[in-house]
Amino acid sequence: FLVGTTEYAIDLGSNVDAAAEAKKAEEELKYLRGFLTSVDKKLGNERFVAGAPPQVLENERKKKADAEAKIKALEERLAVLR
Repeated sequence: FLVGTTEYAIDLGSNVDAAAEAKKAEEELKYLRGFLTSVDKKLGNERFVAGAPPQVLENERKKKADAEAKIKALEERLAVLR
C-alpha cells in the first residue's frame, strides 16, 4: 500500500486476490494519469503561469511530482501482480 509516495508491503501469503488488487491499481492509475494531465495543462498555460503567485506554482509542481511518483510506484506494483 502507498502512504504518500512511500510504498509499504505486508506479506499476506496466499490471502491476496491478485486480480482484484490489479484492478484497483489500474483504476487508481487511470485517475492519477487524468489528474497529472490536468496539472500539466495548468502548468502549460502561459496565462496561468504568468498570473499565478509563486506559491501556487510551487504547489502545482509538487502535485505533478507526487503524481508522477505514485504512477511509477503503481506501474511497478502492477508489473508484480501480473
